[in-house]
Amino acid sequence: MYKVNYSVNKKIKNPIIILGGFLITSEAYKPAKNTIEKISGRKVYIVDVTRKDWFKSNSAEGWINILNKVKNKVALALKETKAKKADLIGHSSGGIMLRLYLSSEPFNNVIYDGRSNTGNLITLGSPHQAVKATKLRRFVDDKYPGNFFKNINYVSIGGKVEINSKQTSILTKIIARDSYKSISGDRNESGDGLVPLSSSLLKNSQKVILHETVHGGIFGKNWYFSTSKVMEWWDQINWK
Repeated sequence: MYKVNYSVNKKIKNPIIILGGFLITSEAYKPAKNTIEKISGRKVYIVDVTRKDWFKSNSAEGWINILNKVKNKVALALKETKAKKADLIGHSSGGIMLRLYLSSEPFNNVIYDGRSNTGNLITLGSPHQAVKATKLRRFVDDKYPGNFFKNINYVSIGGKVEINSKQTSILTKIIARDSYKSISGDRNESGDGLVPLSSSLLKNSQKVILHETVHGGIFGKNWYFSTSKVMEWWDQINWK
């Protein structure tokens, strides 16, 4: 079994916090957690968000509930690793929520100020820019567009898959075009089976495109957090 030896590193490495996507529970990200810890020697924490939490995320109170969990997980990670900063990874809706977490301004009277203890923000398949977006998603992109906080290294990763390929599920074949049109206005755009590239690649961020990559496990083989894909995008990030 692979063992991480932190004692060989004179400089403490930033712990990594993963916030998953809508209705996807933490179990789905555990293989990726193990992979990242093995290839990086860094401690990885997954924010525990239930499906019930996600169902409430159509309100500001629902976002606060999830962001409070992020805040608590970051605090725990920094305490346990004795690091001063953490690196954040957000999948799908989680990536947009983490953009808000960075802000030092009140959100419904709650201040997170994540930018003070964050080095890198990596998002995967997050619908950042959208013609048609929920009220809260639009608020984030209007208020904090692109790489808004200059002390943060933003990296956005988008998947690209042929809809009718053998590796996509029936669900992808049925909904992909309509989903792309709903988000970007272009049903013929490339994307990960749910989110089009023009939306997932955040303006003015470092951009990474993963070929033959779907949005989540129910969309087919090789999603963003499959072991092979984690190793692929990890090596392309220019870490701060």
